[in-house]
Amino acid sequence: MMQTFKTSFADRFNNPGSRRGNIILLSAFVITMALGFAAFSIDIGYLAVTKGQLQSAVDAATLAAAMELNPNIDQAVVASNVKNAAQQVARLNSVGNHSGLLLDPSLDIELGRRDWNSANSSFVFNFGTNAVPYNIVRITGRLDSVWNADTGQMEDRRLPMFFAPAINQDNATMKVGSVATYQPRDMMIVLDFSGSMNDDTEFKSCNELSHATVNAAIDQMWSELGEPAYGDMPYAPTYLTVEGVPEDTGSNVPHITVQYRGDKVEVTSTMNIDQVKLKDKNGHYQTYSGYSGTSGTFQDDRTIRAVWVKSGLNWVNLGNVDGEPFNFSDTDIVRYLGLADVSYPHPSGSWTDFVTYVNDSSYVNEANYQYMYGTKCLINYWNEQKPMYSQTTGLAVCSTQPLTAAKNASDVLCNYITEVEADDQVGLTIYTHPNSNGAILESGLTHDVSSIKPLYRSRQAGHYDNLTNIGGGLKVARQELENNGRQDAYRVVVLMTDGVANRPSSNPAQWAIQQANLCKASKIKIMAIALGLGADDNLMLELAEITGGKRFIVPGGGTIAEYETQLMQVFQEIAADRPLKLLPTSY
Repeated sequence: MMQTFKTSFADRFNNPGSRRGNIILLSAFVITMALGFAAFSIDIGYLAVTKGQLQSAVDAATLAAAMELNPNIDQAVVASNVKNAAQQVARLNSVGNHSGLLLDPSLDIELGRRDWNSANSSFVFNFGTNAVPYNIVRITGRLDSVWNADTGQMEDRRLPMFFAPAINQDNATMKVGSVATYQPRDMMIVLDFSGSMNDDTEFKSCNELSHATVNAAIDQMWSELGEPAYGDMPYAPTYLTVEGVPEDTGSNVPHITVQYRGDKVEVTSTMNIDQVKLKDKNGHYQTYSGYSGTSGTFQDDRTIRAVWVKSGLNWVNLGNVDGEPFNFSDTDIVRYLGLADVSYPHPSGSWTDFVTYVNDSSYVNEANYQYMYGTKCLINYWNEQKPMYSQTTGLAVCSTQPLTAAKNASDVLCNYITEVEADDQVGLTIYTHPNSNGAILESGLTHDVSSIKPLYRSRQAGHYDNLTNIGGGLKVARQELENNGRQDAYRVVVLMTDGVANRPSSNPAQWAIQQANLCKASKIKIMAIALGLGADDNLMLELAEITGGKRFIVPGGGTIAEYETQLMQVFQEIAADRPLKLLPTSY
């Protein structure tokens, strides 16, 4: 009789031979699973690396394509240039097992426009041939079946797997996208309208720029003002010649003329001159007697205020032992020029103040016009002494320098921004102003760039104030960008000065530096332009470097034409500085 034995699980587990068999089976299973996970990890890592390569290739191609955007040429040509640039750069980038990325220009490369919708404060995207002029590029990179223009065939660009074929997954497809455009700018133009902005159209610049250059500039101003004339005063500066009483031969009374030259006079008589007596501005007298001749030059050590000429018997007929009197006080000179009954044409200044200026100004003397009266000197008086709009209205129409060069260069900037249609916004700040900020916001940020031009064109040197508050200009511009700038816009201040900060009265340079640091905190870059020999180059460099911007130097000492050419080149460079930007996209 056969006996049957039953073995419990515990018995089997406690049996050493059985345990060894179970461990072998379990180890084989675990190792197989580990190798499987490792294999698939390799494939997953390969996919991740390849996707990164694909995204980098597409980003590079998109940026290269966006650089070809140009609103000023045929947009069909732009489209062709964009697609060629994208394909060329894509082919230079290895992706996975492919030496270059293929792009199908008809499917993978799209052009369009991005426009700002002020109604909801957001950008609107449109793609297609009607969205012109193009300002945005979208590129899709694919690892699947892609057209190869070189072979004229569809090409399988899928990514082969290493271990996934074990589960019937021989390869993988992949797609990423990238969008690029020139980043729209919010730009504040900050212009120096201090009184020194017409210095190159004043006699003070004769030695630096030449007498001919300055005189030609003032001549142009006179023409632009409509060639005004006042009383009997000529345009060209001329010594004043005063006519005496008419000749009376019967009474032996001559006709005498006296040409006034400040500290000297030229006397001419139709009869012999017996005596000339001078009185200077301090009340001292000097007498030339025993003179023989009908003309002569008579001089004093100080400015002459009165002259008496004794000739023939005029002293008898006039009842004055010293002869015929000629007075040259400022009031008398105004009368001789025929200005006594002519209203002074502007709110500030007077004819007597003008005469005093011509007599006493060292700049007039350097121009060789001292004691010479003419409308040319009057215009220089306005430029130097009365440049503010509240003092002398209407000078904004004149080509004063370097202000006109700055205006023309600003035109270049505004024209470029208008032409490229890149959704830029522009605002305008002018300094200095007597308000608490030291500057005025002439225009907030606007897409209507054409509205900016009339504002700076209608302002004159020293329009609001003669002094220079660079910090005030930066403050007002910064506040406008902070309050009304777009979140994703490239924020920039174009700052120009021809002088040294002198407002506020306490630490004006440090005030400007403080504002530059606040600009940096708000991610605002300063493009600083130092215009002319009098500009503070070092301060402008510091302001630019604080914000990561750039300083430009337009040196003085050359001709006005050279000045303007250099400044326009600077503004062209700033205008063309349009940063490219990759925009978020999802696939």
